Amino acid sequence: MTDRAPEVALPVAGLFGVVSGSVVYQFLLPDWFPALATAATYAGAAYFYLAFDIPLLGMHIEFTDRADRAGYAVGLFGVSVGPLALGEYVGLSNSGVIGVVVWQVGLLAFLLLSATAVHRRS
Repeated sequence: MTDRAPEVALPVAGLFGVVSGSVVYQFLLPDWFPALATAATYAGAAYFYLAFDIPLLGMHIEFTDRADRAGYAVGLFGVSVGPLALGEYVGLSNSGVIGVVVWQVGLLAFLLLSATAVHRRS
């Protein structure tokens, strides 16, 4: 990471957050609150992606023990289908469910990228 990376990454990440929040507001969930949450989540994820040059689809978590891998796979499956199950349960419209899934993908990206960034910094 260079010394200038945070100065460049922060405005670009902010722009990415504004665009993602605007898309969610315009096409999926026409309410400012979920759009703002989505924008902030994606801006945070984009910052860590840009400032630390972390591969988005690279391996962030590695488990060597077979039981740990199985536990991670089961948990990841639950996190992945959770928004769909919740949307089905409460009867959200298709755009509502997609909006929740879009936010959740950003949430996972933020958590993985921020954790990777902290480990790279230490």
